[in-house]
Amino acid sequence: MQATVFAALLLSFVSSSFAYLVNVPNDHQGWSAYGPQTSLSWSRVNTDATSFAVFLTNQDRTVLLEDFLVANYIDGTRLTTKIYPGRGGFPTGSHFRVNLVKNANEIHTIYAQSNEFTIHN
Repeated sequence: MQATVFAALLLSFVSSSFAYLVNVPNDHQGWSAYGPQTSLSWSRVNTDATSFAVFLTNQDRTVLLEDFLVANYIDGTRLTTKIYPGRGGFPTGSHFRVNLVKNANEIHTIYAQSNEFTIHN
């Protein structure tokens, strides 16, 4: 019984290591509230989905009321893209994350989540 549980846990860790990984933004390289200089980069393996959507999230709902779509139909094979904030820019503060998700309609199918980062003015 214990061997079966151990094998299942090991398999879940191994399979999770073969997935998208967000490199930027991170706790050392955040985003700016305005302008197209904002970038997103990731690594992937060949078995990962070829496209995804990007949502911005923050656990502090006083900073960000709800997760919102910042990019859709991103070509995952490119490994990097620029993110353009809308006319009002991104909200500023700390503890933001980006989620790479299956698509804009399936936001709970998360391929990867960034480390927390800060958005500056």
